[in-house]
Amino acid sequence: MTAKTQTQKHIYPGVNSFKLLAALFVIMIHTSPLTSVSPEADFVLTRIIARTAVPFFFMVTGFFVLPNTLADTRRGLRYLKRIGLIYLASMVLYLPVNLYAGHFQGAGFGGILKMILVDGTFYHLWYLPALLLGFALVWTGLKFLPLKAVLSISVVLYLAGLPGDSYYDFLGESTVLQTIYNGIFHVSSYTRNGLFYAPVFLVLGYVLSRQYRSSSDTPAHRPSFSMALAGFGVCSALLLAEGITLKILDVQRHDSMYLALVPLMYFLFCILLDANGPDLLKHLPGDLPLLVYLLHPLFLILVRGFAGVTGLTVFTENSVVHFLAVAAASFAGSWILATLWTLIKTHFLPELSARFAGRHRPKQKNKTC
Repeated sequence: MTAKTQTQKHIYPGVNSFKLLAALFVIMIHTSPLTSVSPEADFVLTRIIARTAVPFFFMVTGFFVLPNTLADTRRGLRYLKRIGLIYLASMVLYLPVNLYAGHFQGAGFGGILKMILVDGTFYHLWYLPALLLGFALVWTGLKFLPLKAVLSISVVLYLAGLPGDSYYDFLGESTVLQTIYNGIFHVSSYTRNGLFYAPVFLVLGYVLSRQYRSSSDTPAHRPSFSMALAGFGVCSALLLAEGITLKILDVQRHDSMYLALVPLMYFLFCILLDANGPDLLKHLPGDLPLLVYLLHPLFLILVRGFAGVTGLTVFTENSVVHFLAVAAASFAGSWILATLWTLIKTHFLPELSARFAGRHRPKQKNKTC
C-alpha cells in the first residue's frame, strides 16, 4: 500500500471519536456549563481544556487534506472553494439573527468587511475565514519552501500572536508594542485568526501526516505511544499552570493562545492516531461534528426561546441544564439534518437528475428505407 493510499483509506477511530468531543467542547465554550457550580472550575474547563477543540480541527485538515492538495493543485482549489461555500451559506444562515440583534449597526463598510474577511459574521464563524487564510498560506508555503522553514515561520507567527491574546497586558501601557498590536486589532479583533493562530496547527497536522505515512509496517520518526502519553501529561500540567497563572495575573485580552497548547496538541494527536477502540463516527454522518459546530448557536437561541415561552427558566438559569439542553438539541438536530441531506443526495437528487435528463433527451427520428 502506498503512502497516499494509506492516508486516504486508513481509519483512525481515536481521531473520529475526538471530533465529537471537540464539537462538544465548542458548545461548552459558548454555554459555560459550570458557572452555576464554580466559575473557577468553568474557566479551567472552557478557557483552558476546551481550547484544544479548534486546534484539533485545524490539525485534522493538516493531516488529511494538505498531503493530497500538495500532490494535486486542483484538490486544493476545490477544498478552498468548498470551505468558501460553507462560509457563504453560514453567513446567509445567520444574517437574520445578525439583523435582529443589530450587529451591523454602526459598523460601516470597513467594519462589515472586517467581519466577513477576518472576524466572522457571527461569534463562532471566525473559524472559517481563519481556515481559508491559514490553509492558503501553509499550502502555498509548502509548495515553495522546505517543511522546516514553514514550520519555523508558523511558530514565530504563533509567538507573535500571544501578546495579542493571553499575554496582552505584558505589553505595558502606552508602549510601542501595544500601539502595534492595537493597530492589528483595527484589522482583526483578535490575533486568534488565520495569520497568527491557524498556520502552526495546520503545519503540525501535516508533519504528523508525514510521520505516520509509510509503506512499512512500522513508520519511523514518530514518538511511541508511551512517549506521547508522557509528553501529553507534562504539557497538560504546563497548560493548566499557564492558564491559571495568566488568569490570576489578569493579563489576558482573550484566552485562546497558550505556549503549552502547541506541544500538547502534537502529543494529543499522536495519541489519537495510535488509539484503538470503537469508531464513534462509524454509524453517524461524517459531517456531524461540522454541523454541530456551525449550527449550535441556532439551537442555543431555540433553547433560550423555549425557556422564555414556557417559563422553564431552569433551561437558562442553571448552567449545567442549559449546556445539556443546547448540546442535546445541537447533536440531535444536526444528526436529523445530516441524515435528511444524505437521503436527498442518494435518492432524491439522482432520481430528479434522471427524470430531467429523460425529458430533455432528443427523440430519434424513424428511419425510412
